[in-house]
Amino acid sequence: MSSPRPRVRFSRAGVVRAVSLAIVALAVAGLVSLDSIGRQSVDAAAATSSALTVKWLADNSSAATEQPARDVSSGHFGEMKNLSISVSQTSGLIDQAISVSVTGFATGVGTRDSTRVNGSSVFASNAQNFLQAMQCWGDPKADNFRQTCQWGGRYTPSGNNGLGSSAFPDTTLRVGTIDIDPNNTNAVDNPFVTVQGKSVAGKPVAGGYAILDYFNPATSNEVTTARVGTDGTGSFDFEPQTADTAPQLGCGTEGHLRCWLVVVPRGTVFGGDNKCSQFPDPAGDGSTTYTKWQKNALQAGSPVNPNCDYWDNRVVIPLDFAPVGSRCAVGSAEQRVIGSQLMVGAMSSWQPDLCSKQKTTYSFSTNPDSVARHQLLEGQAAVAYSSQPLSPGEQTTNEARQTLATTKLSYAPVAVSGVAIAFLAEFDEGRQTQLNLSPRLVAKLLTQSYGFQVPVSTSDDPSKPVAHLTVPKNTSRPYRLLSDDPEFQKLNPDTARFFQQNPSIVLPGPSGSDAVRQVWKWLEADKDAAAFLAGTPDEWGMGINPYYLPFGDARALVPSFDAKGDYVLAGGARALSPVGLKNIDDSPLSLSTVPLDTFIKADLTKSPLVLVNGQVRPFDSIQFAPYVDNLLGAARTAFRADPNSKTIWDPTKFNPAGEKGDWVSSGAQVPGQKFMIAITDTPSAARYGLNIASIRAANSTTLTDPTKEGLSTALAALRPTSDERVTQVDPAAVAAPGYPLTVVTYADVNLTLSTAANRKSISSLIAQITTTGQVPGTEPGQLPAGYLPITGAMAAQAAQSVTAIRAFIPANAVDSTSDSSTPETGDYAGGNISGFDDSGAIAGGAAGADPSLTAAAVRDDGKARTASASDNVIARSGLALSLGMGAAGVLFAPMLFKRRGFL
Repeated sequence: MSSPRPRVRFSRAGVVRAVSLAIVALAVAGLVSLDSIGRQSVDAAAATSSALTVKWLADNSSAATEQPARDVSSGHFGEMKNLSISVSQTSGLIDQAISVSVTGFATGVGTRDSTRVNGSSVFASNAQNFLQAMQCWGDPKADNFRQTCQWGGRYTPSGNNGLGSSAFPDTTLRVGTIDIDPNNTNAVDNPFVTVQGKSVAGKPVAGGYAILDYFNPATSNEVTTARVGTDGTGSFDFEPQTADTAPQLGCGTEGHLRCWLVVVPRGTVFGGDNKCSQFPDPAGDGSTTYTKWQKNALQAGSPVNPNCDYWDNRVVIPLDFAPVGSRCAVGSAEQRVIGSQLMVGAMSSWQPDLCSKQKTTYSFSTNPDSVARHQLLEGQAAVAYSSQPLSPGEQTTNEARQTLATTKLSYAPVAVSGVAIAFLAEFDEGRQTQLNLSPRLVAKLLTQSYGFQVPVSTSDDPSKPVAHLTVPKNTSRPYRLLSDDPEFQKLNPDTARFFQQNPSIVLPGPSGSDAVRQVWKWLEADKDAAAFLAGTPDEWGMGINPYYLPFGDARALVPSFDAKGDYVLAGGARALSPVGLKNIDDSPLSLSTVPLDTFIKADLTKSPLVLVNGQVRPFDSIQFAPYVDNLLGAARTAFRADPNSKTIWDPTKFNPAGEKGDWVSSGAQVPGQKFMIAITDTPSAARYGLNIASIRAANSTTLTDPTKEGLSTALAALRPTSDERVTQVDPAAVAAPGYPLTVVTYADVNLTLSTAANRKSISSLIAQITTTGQVPGTEPGQLPAGYLPITGAMAAQAAQSVTAIRAFIPANAVDSTSDSSTPETGDYAGGNISGFDDSGAIAGGAAGADPSLTAAAVRDDGKARTASASDNVIARSGLALSLGMGAAGVLFAPMLFKRRGFL
């Protein structure tokens, strides 16, 4: 089946007025240099930082008037009076993460679980001294402020809320358990009121729980428990949500740019009576409940329940959002921009500033880089972001190659960023911030070579679904944990013991991108990783999953099972079936030599082997570990620790085909037991506060990071592609401390099919984003964290591109012998790049290989095209893949398209 080509659209914005080349030169000279990509937003905006600290008592911050009055006679006063809350960013907010920290709370004690409280028989890992947080849209001084807060979405009647035993269930409600008792005739409600004015019942009833139609465990940003250390400090990440993500809150819409973060501290004093919580007092006989202000009490009860007084202890912090949606005037000119996911973060910052100054709307939509190049050539867009040039080898027809040969193109470097292997690791010992990975270990993770990556049901014999995996020498079965792998232990000698939980692996796909191709190039450049991908086990005996070997390899064999879950036998031995990877022409495909632009899920294992309890179909690798749409989605999924693994059978659910019964998500990972690894990009990782794994450069033992030093050093490995105006980092040539997954993104412009209007708007766009748009910061129009400002050489090339675009005069007839790689008048000639003193480019580098399609591509006249002798058709892969298992196969073709059939 054909791989879908999902298109992700982002908000529109406008374009700035033309910036003169004199300003270009001045702006380039003044570009900001920073110590670390992760620190950009803080360092660049230090003078206008929006970080804010609010004290619980006697606050003198800008938010002092929003705090409730403190009652010195309250039973909570003594343990709250020294508390203060700090937030890393309070303005210019988008869908992102911010850091929230606390000091002066529960000093000397810290968060305690329920076993520390006398006689408790119900376990909760966060029972005393913790924080709760939520986002609200209303007036902090209004009596119904709590009703405008997004809280209650983590309560589900089924109990599958992803919290496990981290909190008492009634802390997730909006009311007390006494109020959801159908026999209570005096029950009260605490509704949620949307920004649109709709009142939604806040208590579950027999007919359902209406709150979940607005926010639920998979979407709500409420923080049920955040722990505090014995030194009285703690921190957690919070996800402010714009109206795009949470329309019921409306944050960022016109007239509603300010919302609120509300933090409710929970100490050791109980906040009410049985109307607050019916949780029994462990010191009693089981029938008595806590009394108001009872000390050393388990912290049961909701923070927003009007019958509890926990709400009185809240700390209120303003959250000022960037406007969402298009801010350009109705009737403004519009310019379509398409292409690379690596530009999402930058465009989200640049668009509002461009729009407000130029009064032109830029409509940016991401799609696979090769698709963007195809659309650019066809004239479906006049400008596309991409990391590779348009090349003949990527075209599928002679007509397209001829069109390319007669098309004038301009390339302007606009951004430097990196692919990131980001992670979230939160265990009982706290958050782990360091993870070291080698190319070979990443290759293991990307090929489902660990047992925890293969679909397994709790009803299966756990040895059978993984029977096709290799058994290392030092064990009797495939590794149970990632940290059992001696390679992982060797890479992480000081921290491996903390990783006693397997990660969920989050991959963007199945559509392709140049960023993904950079990952495969890095793996293939490393001799150990390439050998592993080719089928050579590591020194401890762990080998690649056979499904990822080339079809026809003698090792690409797996056992089969019958309807009873027993091994299929042949001659008394287990029958083995051939599997493996194929090209579109059925030739074997080797991951050790083909730099794909997509991550595949090739393992065809389905689980359970025997259907039970009314199950009518098993789940597969894609349900077990679903793709996310894009790099930004990967970061958000990792931040939320919700892999959306569909391994719970729901007989009432209808699948997409309309069949009753389907597999549903098992929920988010619970606090203190979170481990997510995601392939994303450095701006998205910074946006969601994720840690980024340190990785080894190819054939090196030195670890590298995507800091300013790592990204800028990697630019020394820039190599020309087939078009000398486009250079790209070659991971094989990157030496430490250079970061091998560094990527340069270009604005590609089709001059031949351009109009005077879009030449003006595109040149103004490039002029703006390659000058003032390269100044790091959090304000609209600045360069977000995760990007490296382009070099002076790149800025000069961009300026020349701007000149060429503005000066271009379309010819009445195009010379059929013209070469699209020939620079236009005033355009930058790629051959001169080695002359730039600060670009790091190396003269005389070998030309890089561009993407292409397989040798079996068909011409319009139906005759097969033969690749030229210089074309390594398979190695320059935009390949369509099929996974063979007898007659069965799964076809992946995210980059294969026909001229008239693609949109």
